[in-house]
Amino acid sequence: MTIYLKDIIDLDYLLSLDDQRDSVEEKEKTLARDREIFTQLDQTGLDAGDMEAPALLFSWLEYRRLVFFHEAGEGPSALLPGRVFSSLYRWIVYVLVITGVLSGISMAYSFLAYHGTRPINVTIFFAVFIFFHVLLFFLTLFVLAGRFFKGRTGNGEPHYSTVHTLLSVFFFKGFPGILKKIGRPLGEKGIATIEYTASLIRMRNREYRLVFFWPFFVLSSFFAAAFSAGALGGTLFRVAVSDMAFGWQSTLIAASDRIHGALSVISFPWSWFVPGSFAHPSLEQIEGSRILLKEGISTLATKDLVSWWPFLCLGIFFYAVLPRLMLIMVSFMAQRRAVGQFDFERPRFKKLLVRMKSPIMDIRFDETPVNLAGRQNNFLADPSGADFLEPDSLGSGGPGPEMPSAKQTQSNSSHAVVLVSGSVYGQENFGAVQEAVRQNLFLGVRSMISLSFDYSQDRELLFSLAKASKDPVILLQEAWQPPIRGLLHYFVQLKTQIFTDRPMYILLTQTPGADPWVVDGEDINFKVWKRAIHQLGNPDILLERVYRGKGV
Repeated sequence: MTIYLKDIIDLDYLLSLDDQRDSVEEKEKTLARDREIFTQLDQTGLDAGDMEAPALLFSWLEYRRLVFFHEAGEGPSALLPGRVFSSLYRWIVYVLVITGVLSGISMAYSFLAYHGTRPINVTIFFAVFIFFHVLLFFLTLFVLAGRFFKGRTGNGEPHYSTVHTLLSVFFFKGFPGILKKIGRPLGEKGIATIEYTASLIRMRNREYRLVFFWPFFVLSSFFAAAFSAGALGGTLFRVAVSDMAFGWQSTLIAASDRIHGALSVISFPWSWFVPGSFAHPSLEQIEGSRILLKEGISTLATKDLVSWWPFLCLGIFFYAVLPRLMLIMVSFMAQRRAVGQFDFERPRFKKLLVRMKSPIMDIRFDETPVNLAGRQNNFLADPSGADFLEPDSLGSGGPGPEMPSAKQTQSNSSHAVVLVSGSVYGQENFGAVQEAVRQNLFLGVRSMISLSFDYSQDRELLFSLAKASKDPVILLQEAWQPPIRGLLHYFVQLKTQIFTDRPMYILLTQTPGADPWVVDGEDINFKVWKRAIHQLGNPDILLERVYRGKGV
């Protein structure tokens, strides 16, 4: 299965539309739709149960695209951000290539203006159209190498270059305005989708940095390659239609053999298949094209003055055009690799997969939870207080249920470990916790562990839990409790230091004892929590709320 950047953008966008459906009725419709998509995949013989996560996600995406276009109808309103991004990107490539070619032609054409008295200075021409581009090319390679080693060693996160930032600003702000002025309006939907794509880079930089880096990085190479190609074309045109003369002069270098040796080294990439007279000027031609101000050019032979143009044209192609074309090809391969390695195991995608595979059912307190029947681990079977572990029951020789092994938990990803404050969610709330997690996150509760929410005290317990279990982690929080800085820092430490390889959810509830535990989407406390978690900038920490209560 080939994955493209536009598919990832559309997938994120459609998931965000679902996240905005905050009422119970809308969520119920979303659940029924996603379960129906999974059922249809299974019925078509695709063996959906064994499909990998990306295959399931993009099967869901194809269905959602069809529904989106059907609901939007025909016309400019039916725009998905992936399609808009691809179209704008293609137009920007066209603009950069055309601008680069025209700039190269005009600059070379004007630089080669010759009126018969002063020959074209070969040294300046070489510096402007060849050496400068070689310098930029190696500077680019140096930046890429630095980015690569930073990523491998983990010594800080790589940052976008100034050129990269300017190009992205032009893409998201400047170019849409240009299209609007020339009579190609995108409409409100189109502008909204472009703004959405920009927010993916700005607000979810950690998650989308790699897949968006190469498309913008390669834009500068498109312009550079087009400029050099235009300069090469302009030079060839000037040589074809004009009587050109090239010469060199220097106060420091008097020996022509030094220049001849340097040209032999520079022309090595093409000297093996280009005749010697075209690969670079001979020693006699170099001596015959040296300009002495006191003598002028009247004594110089024409054959020596025109001997430089093949070397200059081949130099532009091999040192300016070809390296940029190779860099463009490498960038395309790197982009394909980055997209292919995109992490579809992140919590928001996992949430969709669980939603697709989980049956929609009504679970009440007086029903026996499915995950308690036929257990294959060492937990006690009593649902009233079984899976509740005190902090000192992990890794100590004291009493308490044994933790499941990694092999046991890795084979069953439909269960989660719930972390709670023991003073708020006691053993008497275990049944309510199970129902809240199953009805709202579609996960069974393997264990409910009491924490102090002091990292120094909980650290050993949490590390033991991380080694023993590969299950997703859910933290229960009362919605009224403000997300103070210390608590948010605790969450970040859990995700970045301990549970680095699994989803982590924060599930907001009402105060235990309240019936039901439902937190309204318009609750001011929920909005405060939502803004605080968003400002953490970590896409692997997801905030959820209890929206289905008892009897729903």
